[in-house]
Amino acid sequence: MDDMISKWSSLNLNKPFPYKDTNKLRADFLPEEDFFNCDFNSYCMNIAGSLSYILEGKSVEIPPEQIDRLRYSFFDLFSEYKFLEDKVSGYHDFVQKYRNFEEARQMLLMYLSK
Repeated sequence: MDDMISKWSSLNLNKPFPYKDTNKLRADFLPEEDFFNCDFNSYCMNIAGSLSYILEGKSVEIPPEQIDRLRYSFFDLFSEYKFLEDKVSGYHDFVQKYRNFEEARQMLLMYLSK
């Protein structure tokens, strides 16, 4: 467990939300009235919230629907953005945040499957 905690810490999940990149991404590809920032924030918060249960030793208290959402990447969970998946590479801060949360999500799934 200590090794996983060290790895989760190294992912630096507490970095600020990448608003500059998400706003540019939205301007470049999405309609004016989209929910991209809200949806991405929801994806990140589900992972962060699940991790907080584990770090507090309360993994058995994670609601089943919260665990179910962990089974999906952002682009699978919010399929309306799937077309962006191969277009985000130029948005460095967003990509870094997404990769870190994806890695944390996959580690959570491994931990919870034990």
